[in-house]
Amino acid sequence: MSESSRLVEANRLLQAAYGQPALSSNEAGWSRLLNVLLGVAADHPLRPNLDEVLRSPPLATPGESSAATTGQLVEILAPFPRGSQKASLIRAIAAWWISTFGNEISPEWTVGLQTYRDALRSIRGLGPATVDELLLFAADLPVFPVDRAALRVAVRHGWLDLPVEDEEAQSLFVSGLNRSSPALQEFSRVISLVAERHCGREPLCDGCPLQSMLPEGGPRNPQSC
Repeated sequence: MSESSRLVEANRLLQAAYGQPALSSNEAGWSRLLNVLLGVAADHPLRPNLDEVLRSPPLATPGESSAATTGQLVEILAPFPRGSQKASLIRAIAAWWISTFGNEISPEWTVGLQTYRDALRSIRGLGPATVDELLLFAADLPVFPVDRAALRVAVRHGWLDLPVEDEEAQSLFVSGLNRSSPALQEFSRVISLVAERHCGREPLCDGCPLQSMLPEGGPRNPQSC
């Protein structure tokens, strides 16, 4: 099975099990970035409250967020899970956004993927997988957030071998899903679900939607990720 057909089949199986996830809405790129960073699920009881907060000062625009004090953001974000811990990070990202795009809330991301990756990775508190998640969901750029969850699924199914280089992992997911941002967004969300339910520290393969795609003999390197 080719790299592309393997990923497409995995995506099909996961969507059949979990449904097709909602893709990025028409909301502004700045709001989408904050949604990803804050990580409040769509079905969380506080989700409507967060939506209202993100539509209001000082989080409605990067300029307002950059000008706000850390204390102001801590107070506003305190009701949300780990929200107050993100206050300083939001101010830092807002400052980068202003220097890159001005106060435009839905800019064109035209400079180049690697330039954005390098710039965001230089911000303290942003790891490589989080940066790629922000760029995929907020900017619709063809990059895949290879976090521990995705890595476990890929290694245990034999799609990647340890040790894994970033370029190799990006090639698997991005090329395998034909550099399509919507397909990458869909797969990122469903692979997170299967990792949460079946592919944690200990693999629980019985009943997993991807069980039929396991290598002969079962998951590879089950304790290595």
